[in-house]
Amino acid sequence: MKTRPIPGSLAFLSAVGLAAAVLLVSACHGDPGQNAPAKAAAAAPARQVIACYFHRTVRCPTCRTISAYIEESLQTGFKKEMKDSRVVWKMVDFQDAKNQKVVEAYQIQGPTLVLMDVRKGKVVDWKPVPKVWSLVPDKEAFVKYVQKEVRTLLEKK
Repeated sequence: MKTRPIPGSLAFLSAVGLAAAVLLVSACHGDPGQNAPAKAAAAAPARQVIACYFHRTVRCPTCRTISAYIEESLQTGFKKEMKDSRVVWKMVDFQDAKNQKVVEAYQIQGPTLVLMDVRKGKVVDWKPVPKVWSLVPDKEAFVKYVQKEVRTLLEKK
């Protein structure tokens, strides 16, 4: 798997306590932590994998299925890691103007799952996970693929 380097425009993410997570929390819908980024930063573990699904404002049935499968993949494969925030699940509307900086930073042009490797509050690497689109018809393969990609990032030294 080839990972993508962190673009220069991500410097602003490294300056915040929880790296991309703080920015993403403010961009996510219905996240209770969005009003308390300082508290979230203090509680963040030294190592995290953030799975962020960038979606359109109006989501088609396939996009809804993809996000549901991603969430299920994370909840069934990483229950403990999600509870202690080593694995974090986020959704961001890439068409919403308030998310423009993060969309540009991750070079989002369409619905995309991005995995972020966050260490000591800084995004050190990230990569898109594109096969989710082709695996939608095979839920079992989809779940295994997402879990393998997250596990690989979690175990990366």
